[in-house]
Amino acid sequence: MPDAMSKTVPIWCAVINRLLFGEAHQSHILQTPNEVVAKSEHAQIEGRLDAFVRDAESLDLDIQSLRSTLCKPLRPLWITPDSSAQYLQSCTAYHAVICCTASRRVIGTEASEYGYIQGAGDDSEGWSHGLTPALFWKHQQQLLEAVEEDMPDMIQRFLITKKSSNAGDDQAVQVGPTDLYIGSLASATQLGLYDGVVICSDQSPFILGLDEQARKKTKTLHLPCGEGKIGSRALRSQLPRLSPFLDALQSKDRPPRLLFACSSGKDLSVGVALTVLSVLYDDSYQFTLDATKTKIDKSLIRRRLARITIAKPDANPSRSTLQSVHAFLMPRET
Repeated sequence: MPDAMSKTVPIWCAVINRLLFGEAHQSHILQTPNEVVAKSEHAQIEGRLDAFVRDAESLDLDIQSLRSTLCKPLRPLWITPDSSAQYLQSCTAYHAVICCTASRRVIGTEASEYGYIQGAGDDSEGWSHGLTPALFWKHQQQLLEAVEEDMPDMIQRFLITKKSSNAGDDQAVQVGPTDLYIGSLASATQLGLYDGVVICSDQSPFILGLDEQARKKTKTLHLPCGEGKIGSRALRSQLPRLSPFLDALQSKDRPPRLLFACSSGKDLSVGVALTVLSVLYDDSYQFTLDATKTKIDKSLIRRRLARITIAKPDANPSRSTLQSVHAFLMPRET
């Protein structure tokens, strides 16, 4: 069983329960699978939970809103090929977080019993053919009724259809009460809605089909960054171009309405939005023209990223993207 299921998920369940359900002391106990996590390691993890809770509290989350949404504590349950049906029995006292693994539990070393390698069957990149949880639930009946040999081609058809439908997805997400928006490249076609648009793509605005007249009315900044780690690393050299762009947009009357767009709407655009949110907005998320009043450190960046992920749960900036943001905002600490 991978560490994500046996340790990370239980840690998050215990931390969330302690944050949201202070009166439900029984839910504060760390739950880990005895067959996988030794007692000594369980105790070591449990000893760090209070620190994890303090770290989560430092993000300045809206605890009351989260409590009203979740309603009940979380409890992890583990499903393996050896599990009995009793694991699936419902309980009204908590929300069950099902950790399901297709790998068999093997007693002994990882290489024992027919060359079994711990967690190999749970690495979705190795066997999913691009299938995501959202795509599975959308097409679950077709997938469950399909012959196994037909599934790879079926999944590819689903992916092509999803890609085509996303091409028309021009809805950007507003970051809380700010005037910052995050979206895919399709959202950049609505230039007239914004004072400024930052496009993170190795494709030029002309190739992306952006109207030239609209571009003249709306200031645009094109940051030529490709996909994946290469694009995230390129972002480090492009972020310094933000300052003069933002200076040209600033007004004493109101904060500029800004859109940040990239191919996925989840990575590079989130990194640039995080940068601007850290520089131009204070701890109350009020726009400020004097960026020197705000001390930027890792704690502040984490709080700003938390605000973005609350507004846009699918935001997923890569480690390389976040490293580029840190290098720009805190040059002396990286």
